[in-house]
Amino acid sequence: MKKVVFDVDGVLLSEEQYFNASALTVWEILYSRDYMGLPSEQNDFDSSMISEGQIAYIRERVWGKDIILRWLYKHNIESTWDMSHICLLGIFWYMARVYKEKTKGMDTLSFVIESVCDLKKVGQLLMGLPIPTAEKVLELLDAEVSQAMSGKELLTRIKQLMKYDIQGDLSFVEKFSVFYNLQIDAFENWYFGDTYYVKQKRKLPYSEGKTGLLIKENSLVPANEILTLFRVLKESGYQLGIATGRNYLEVEVPFKQLGWKNEIDWAYVATSTDSKNAEEYFDKSSLGKPHPFLFSCAIWGKSIQLQQQYIEESVILSEEDEVWIVGDSDVDFYGSQALGTKFIGVRNIVDEHDGSARVFEKNQIPCVEKVTDILSIIKMPPNYK
Repeated sequence: MKKVVFDVDGVLLSEEQYFNASALTVWEILYSRDYMGLPSEQNDFDSSMISEGQIAYIRERVWGKDIILRWLYKHNIESTWDMSHICLLGIFWYMARVYKEKTKGMDTLSFVIESVCDLKKVGQLLMGLPIPTAEKVLELLDAEVSQAMSGKELLTRIKQLMKYDIQGDLSFVEKFSVFYNLQIDAFENWYFGDTYYVKQKRKLPYSEGKTGLLIKENSLVPANEILTLFRVLKESGYQLGIATGRNYLEVEVPFKQLGWKNEIDWAYVATSTDSKNAEEYFDKSSLGKPHPFLFSCAIWGKSIQLQQQYIEESVILSEEDEVWIVGDSDVDFYGSQALGTKFIGVRNIVDEHDGSARVFEKNQIPCVEKVTDILSIIKMPPNYK
C-alpha cells in the first residue's frame, strides 16, 4: 500500500475563516443587544450585512494583529472555541480589575453566567467601564499565566486568580460551561451561516441572519495546484486519505467548491464526525487527535468492523507499506508516530516559532512551506518530472 494522508487546516485550507469567526463571536457577545449590549463605536454593525472590511476591522480589534492568537498557540491552545473563550475571560477580568481599582478595593463585581439573560445582566454591570484592547488583554494574561502552562492549566489558573476580582460562581470559566457553550453556538452560527447551521444543529440559530464563512473558505495555495498535486500522487500509485478535526460538513462544502471532492475516495475521509460517532458507539472517549483513530480510518477505511481494532491500536503497517501523513500540528505528528508512518510537517504561520514548530525541530521532521512542496520529499517514480 502506498498512501498519503492529509490534515486539512493549515495544510490544504487556510484557518483564516475560523479566526474570523472566533473574532466575530467575541465581538457579537460583547456588543450585540442579543447578548451583552455594550456600547460600540461600530454602530452600523449588522450581522446579516457584515462586510469584508468590517470583518477585518473586528479581527484586528479582537486579536490585535494576531498577537493573542500567537500567545494562545504558544500555550498549546489551538481550538478556536477555547481561543474566543479565553479572550472573553481576559476582557471580563480586566474590566473587573478596573472596577475594583475605581472603588479603591472596597467593592468587587459579582455575577454568574448560566443563561443569555445572565449575560445581559453582566453587560449592564460592565456598562461604562473601559473595554480593553487586545494589547491590554494580552498584557494581563501574560502577566498572570506562566510561560510553562499549557492547555487546561490556563483555565485552572485563570479561575484561581479571577476569584480575587470577581465574586460569585465562577463555573462559567470552565470548559463546556453554559457560557462556553453559548460561545460555541454563536461561533457555529457565524461559521456555518443560518442554512448550514440548521442542517448541522437541527435547530434555528439564536441570533439569525448570517450567511456564514464556510462558503468563503480559501485554500492555502491555489486550488488548482492542490488538484494537480492530488492527481500526480494518484498517477504515481499513491492513494489519498484525509484525517481532520473538522466535521464532515466542514470538509464536504469547501472540497466541493474548490473542485477536490471527486479526487478522493470518501471512505478514507476521516473527520470529527467519525471520531464522535465511534466514541458513542464503542462507549469510548478522546478518539480525536492525537489518538491514531482518525489516521487509521484514513489509511485503512472507516469500516465499523475495523474501528474496534483502531481503538485498540492493533492494526499495524507492514514493511511493504509506504504511508505518509502531512500535517501542521504536533498532534498530527504524534498520531503518525503511534502508527509508525512517515511524516511531513507544513509550517504554520501563526505557530511558526512555538508549539508544533518546536516539536518538529526537536524530532528533525522534514518541513515544507506549502503542501505542494511535499513532492520534493516523497520518493516519486524515476519518470516523474
